[in-house]
Amino acid sequence: MTVVLLDPVRPTMVPAEAIEFLSGVVQFTEEVPVRTRWLFSGTAHGDGSAEVLVSTDLSNPDVQERIRHGERVIASPKLPGDDLIAAVVLMDRLRTIGGWEAQQTHVSLSGYLLEETYELLDAIHSGNLVDLREELGDILLQVLFHSRIAQDAAENSFDVDDVAAGLVAKLTHRTPHLTDGSTGPIDVAAQEKAWEEKKASEKARGSCLDGVALAQPALALTQKVVSRAKKAGLPDELVPEELRVVHIGDDHSHGGESAEDLLRRNVLDFAQRVRGAETSAQVHGAQPGKLTAIEWIENWGRR
Repeated sequence: MTVVLLDPVRPTMVPAEAIEFLSGVVQFTEEVPVRTRWLFSGTAHGDGSAEVLVSTDLSNPDVQERIRHGERVIASPKLPGDDLIAAVVLMDRLRTIGGWEAQQTHVSLSGYLLEETYELLDAIHSGNLVDLREELGDILLQVLFHSRIAQDAAENSFDVDDVAAGLVAKLTHRTPHLTDGSTGPIDVAAQEKAWEEKKASEKARGSCLDGVALAQPALALTQKVVSRAKKAGLPDELVPEELRVVHIGDDHSHGGESAEDLLRRNVLDFAQRVRGAETSAQVHGAQPGKLTAIEWIENWGRR
């Protein structure tokens, strides 16, 4: 007597060791999809007379009864990512039958994404792994939700598999050590160098600031803009003092402008000057992304 437990996510995939027991008449629990039952040669009546019981639910009373009697259990192995697949299936169902979920758009969810991101950062800083796991789940929900919404788009639609495939392709391309036969730990400097080179080959950027998200908080934006510019060869002396020090005053400081808004205005002005210098240098024959310190200085302030 044997119980064969199929994966509820992949009910048509049968464990190899169970095949020899499935050539005759078998019995199914009610959870097994009809399309799966059609794959078998015969079906017994639900009186427990068949020697083999096929199910997708370990908690089913018939399954538990057979286990109590000591019957052999052959189960599909649990694979990494199985619960992710279950989450994708659940998200699809929510989008299909959920009234609120069906009405959401990328824009309407953007506020939730921002809030969940800050909550994740709080969990990271707290060091509480229980909170961290929960907040990562909330971020995963956002990824699944946006991917499912995009699946319904009239043009340029995609689904969560396209997102995952794009990520795999990017990581594989930018980390050649994954496919060049390397077996030991990768040298960090070599890995970073390869990453930047591969990234540059993917995207022909006219400015070192292309791709910087301008909507991020002003302090993070400033750090990113200055880092990108200096990595592109900008001399440290060209970074203005107002980007190095943030002054926190009362409501009447800076004409009533908040420190956040003031810093954002200053960094956006700095970013414009960086782009202006790059454009001017290229007009005078400099190679994009390869400006020397002298070229930065000579073209600084030009448009």
